[in-house]
Amino acid sequence: MRASDLKKGKVPAPVCLLSGGDGYWTSYACKMLTAAVPAEDRDLRVDALSDPSVSEILLSVSLPSLTGEGKITVVTDRGAKLTKEEEKALAAYCEDPVTDNTLVLCDEKGVFNCVKNYAAVIDCTVLEGQESKDYLYDYAAQKGLRVQPPAMTLLLDYCNQDAGRASRELDKIADHAPDGGTVTKEIITLLVAPDERAKAYELTSALSSGNKEAAAKYLTRLSAAGVPSAVVLRSLASTYRGLLFLRISALSDEEAAKALGIRPFAVKKMRPLAKKYSAVTLKTLSDGLNDLEYHFKSGRLNVDEALNLAICRIMGVKINV
Repeated sequence: MRASDLKKGKVPAPVCLLSGGDGYWTSYACKMLTAAVPAEDRDLRVDALSDPSVSEILLSVSLPSLTGEGKITVVTDRGAKLTKEEEKALAAYCEDPVTDNTLVLCDEKGVFNCVKNYAAVIDCTVLEGQESKDYLYDYAAQKGLRVQPPAMTLLLDYCNQDAGRASRELDKIADHAPDGGTVTKEIITLLVAPDERAKAYELTSALSSGNKEAAAKYLTRLSAAGVPSAVVLRSLASTYRGLLFLRISALSDEEAAKALGIRPFAVKKMRPLAKKYSAVTLKTLSDGLNDLEYHFKSGRLNVDEALNLAICRIMGVKINV
């Protein structure tokens, strides 16, 4: 099951394995699974263990809570691989768990795969596409908001498809809720600051299409938001390195996303842009932007001069040559 499918305070099994490793969804799942414990009893009934040994895990989950009610042991940050003996001991517990207690294993690195057959596996990977939108539509409705589809698309673009950040932005929007709770693209533009990758993509897309007016608008917006020229230059250089990688790589979207440190959705969005250029042109642009970064950092150019030259070079190239 998905983390987003969890109901507040409803525990699907005595042992829950949180796989996937996305920070927001792992935290969300833990919050849902422990929600039935009253705040005043948390210290007595929720035992949070960071990078514990298996013996520490088994000791915690085998003992009753100090209130005598059900106890939840939450394990995080375990990075070391389990020994065969540890795997056997943990699997043996999961086959016959303490009835009133719950074991929650946050498994970012797959070290608890040995319990998959005995646990409720909760997928904590990032939601993509329509799944992410559906979750956020429901989240917004709980806040009394009705987000128009174009506004939702823009919100996710601005948040780089990060549902965690998007939900926090909806919290902020709810505090300034418009009449009737309807959220438009204009409200998103006014209240949500696009993250660095979204800003870089907007600017890069405008530059690659030769749209000087749009490029000037994005640069003005970045300046008004207080984004330093050095950050814009770095973002452009990083984006064009990514475009070059996608232009010459045969990796799948998922593999390319891991290599670039971005989400698969961002890869899907960047591929059409990469195809506008030849690999040679992207290599030339990427090298040129790297050189300008170096000249700025070495003091040969000030940062505004370097950024202006970068934009001129990008605007001056021919597409598909």
